Amino acid sequence: MGVVWLAEDRVIGRQVALKELRTSSPAERERVLREARTAGRLNSPSVVTVHDVVVEEGTAYIVMELVSAPTLADLMPLPADRVAAIGLAVLDALDTAHAAGIVHRDVKPGNVMVLPNGQVKLADFGIARAMDDPRLTANGGVMGSPGYMAPELFAGQPPAPPSDMWALGATLFEAVEGRSPFERATTAATVHAVLNERPVPTHLAGPLSEVVLGLLVQAPATRFTAQQARAGLQRAASADAETVVFPKADDGRDVRKIALVGGGVAAVLALTAAFVLLPDDDPGERAVASTPSPVSSTSAPASSSPAPSSSAPPSSSTTTTTRSTPPAPPRIVPLARFKGQDNWSYTGSSLLDVPMGYAPDKALGMVLTQQEGGTRPLYSCQVKDSPGRMTSLSATCETQRVYGVVGYVYESQPPADKPSQELFRCKAGDRHFDSNEKHCDGQQLEFSLGWVLVDREQ
Repeated sequence: MGVVWLAEDRVIGRQVALKELRTSSPAERERVLREARTAGRLNSPSVVTVHDVVVEEGTAYIVMELVSAPTLADLMPLPADRVAAIGLAVLDALDTAHAAGIVHRDVKPGNVMVLPNGQVKLADFGIARAMDDPRLTANGGVMGSPGYMAPELFAGQPPAPPSDMWALGATLFEAVEGRSPFERATTAATVHAVLNERPVPTHLAGPLSEVVLGLLVQAPATRFTAQQARAGLQRAASADAETVVFPKADDGRDVRKIALVGGGVAAVLALTAAFVLLPDDDPGERAVASTPSPVSSTSAPASSSPAPSSSAPPSSSTTTTTRSTPPAPPRIVPLARFKGQDNWSYTGSSLLDVPMGYAPDKALGMVLTQQEGGTRPLYSCQVKDSPGRMTSLSATCETQRVYGVVGYVYESQPPADKPSQELFRCKAGDRHFDSNEKHCDGQQLEFSLGWVLVDREQ
């Protein structure tokens, strides 16, 4: 594995990170040095700066900006608006790189560094990934972490900006969900998931969900572009979208009285972060990155103090803030139907943001917020190439776009101590809607979605 040294640039008088690259051949070393020099041309506040590359006694070193901060992998999961803001910063870094003809090829939470002041820096632009992490793969010059590699890379296509967009989508998904969308127990299973599966979010919702799922489209030609991603991330980060306020399940109010309010809701969460000078595991994925520094005239090992990733960080470089624990979510939440333009219908709960343009129409009961025995997830779907919505029991939304999990419904009628009513999916022309009435308000009955709870006082 590679080693990161804490070094001093004696010419300028600053501390830098010195990354030792273990290459297996002169050709490989030359490739790494060439890529490092290319990355050194990038000029963006969202990119970890590469100051210099040097070769000393046959060993290559990259001199980088020293960044003492946790990575996104250390902090996640995070609220959606915070993740959207981080995504915009990463997108800025990728835009700078792509404009310079550079493809990152290894965007992932471990390479996104989040500074104490909120600034974000993207590290490791294609530098020595295979040498730093045994989980990485290299084949025909294509390198990356399998769980974040775009499907076309496994087909032998060269890395390109769309493959970085895919990796950004996987990174943002994991930042909110706290789990990788495609990583499985084996590399083969991971590759199969990347090639064939659609991720199913449980926490992603609203504009951020649309961006992430748009980035994780297998076909690069229809995948979200950087411009599309930026527009959606700006919406998600601004919290300006309309929000529906649902009454609490136990506050005694009629669940049919649902108010639509405009404006944003801001949530502030104090996060615990340990800002360390050097990491305690993989140095290529955590707190240290470096920038080119004019030290080529200095022997690298002689001017640096070894600080391999296994060493404990000095206590003076650690800062801790207090974490505010959010309250536990309610066990059940109201379910309601909303009407949109052109007779489209949307069924949702407070677990998902109501899409813009939809107004409250009818209360449908209550759904569980977590899966229990005898229940199944109810998915909200976006109909492709239209503003339409539909509800489904399929994790793939019947080949439509997954918007999120509305809640959990009972597969069969629960015991009498749990008052309930059946929920049906209906169809009017090519529009789908949900109803508690089996006659579907005079329209076509499709099938039963399951059983929802009802308010005891109704």
